[in-house]
Amino acid sequence: MNANTAFCDSDWLIRIFREVDGTLTLEQALHAVMEQMKDFLDHKSLAVLTIDENTDAMTFRSFRGISYSFVKTYHHTLSGQMIPRVLLKHETVCMNAPRAHSPEYEEIKLEHDFQYVCLAPLIQNQRAIGYVHCDRDTDPFTDSEIRNLEIIGYVIGLVMEKFELLKLTHHLSRIDEVSKALKYQAFLEEYRREIARAKAYKSPLTLLLLDIDDYPAFMATCGIEAGHTLLRNVHDIILEHIKEIDLVGRFSADEFIICMGGVLKPEAENILNAIRQSVQERAAANMPGRATLCGVAMTLDKPEDLNTPLATVLSALGSRLLSIRTAGPNRIACVPPPRE
Repeated sequence: MNANTAFCDSDWLIRIFREVDGTLTLEQALHAVMEQMKDFLDHKSLAVLTIDENTDAMTFRSFRGISYSFVKTYHHTLSGQMIPRVLLKHETVCMNAPRAHSPEYEEIKLEHDFQYVCLAPLIQNQRAIGYVHCDRDTDPFTDSEIRNLEIIGYVIGLVMEKFELLKLTHHLSRIDEVSKALKYQAFLEEYRREIARAKAYKSPLTLLLLDIDDYPAFMATCGIEAGHTLLRNVHDIILEHIKEIDLVGRFSADEFIICMGGVLKPEAENILNAIRQSVQERAAANMPGRATLCGVAMTLDKPEDLNTPLATVLSALGSRLLSIRTAGPNRIACVPPPRE
């Protein structure tokens, strides 16, 4: 049985899907596909490229027979005549013994010169999002090889769609639908990583606990949708005052918890006060009610603080938050870490 026959055999497709099914990331899945292809398809260069919808730039997603240095410096956009045929018209383009250094040749060429090349569209959701590139110097591409590359394009498209859906599902499972903050369990997972990082680099870690004043009354007066909008607005305001890598979780119905790395007590107090003021001024804009919040901050800046159980930290934050809420709305305070 020759290579082409083996490549066309349905057992090969079953094998490749089994390989992909056991992968945990898109990169691993593409690697599995490329490993199968190299066994059944003669090539000099083999690559999967996708197009950026915003810039029309082509990006390598996986490759064989091409150097990393070339991939890092590769810059090509959707231009010329050949690649648009693949991406816009969903055509499979083959060139057998093309004229070297012609515009068409230079448009398709990657790192190496070639005698024969085939580009098959990478199809996802009925549109081409990139292409599979295969070139060589041995023999022209046969009809069966061209068909097989087209199948590969569809297979890779399905694989990419699968991992996009998995990523979206994972994202939705971690994000609170109403406020758009992290769900509490997702926050805890990230917090454990932040604690480990703070210990490793001997860096301070600050927690904020925020509570929207009289949130049930706001909901009763303004309605559920206004209450949901208020939560989203408060979350957006929090994001304005912290770093992109900091964590924001929904702690309860009307409470948010924030974890900020590298922040000491004076800065934490300033951030907490800035959030309080912004919420007071803007969170309930264009709504019939008004919104304020109470908040407390705790900075863990000593090794023993970073080893304090989270439950103990949250108990201290919650107790202080309750005491300032009892004193009145729109208040903030800092609380020292619980120590024996």
